[in-house]
Amino acid sequence: MEIQEIKTQLSMSTVLHYYGLKTDKHSKLNCPFHEDKTPSMQVYAETNTVFCFSGNYKMNGKKIDTIQFIQDEKNITKH
Repeated sequence: MEIQEIKTQLSMSTVLHYYGLKTDKHSKLNCPFHEDKTPSMQVYAETNTVFCFSGNYKMNGKKIDTIQFIQDEKNITKH
C-alpha cells in the first residue's frame, strides 16, 4: 500500500481516537506534542489534517496529515 492510499483511507478522527485524543465542540484539542494548557491544535476533518497554532511544536505553521501525526507520535520516520 502506498502512502497516498493510506492518507486517503485513514481518517484523522480514527488516528485521534486510536491515541485516546478527543476534540472539544470547536474541533480543538490540547496538542499532544508539547505542554499545552489550552487547546492549540485544530482538526480539519474536510482536509483530514490538524494544525497546531503554538510555536512550541516543530511543525508550527504547517498542516499535519495522518502520516505525519503518527510519525511524530511514535517518533519515527517514513523509512
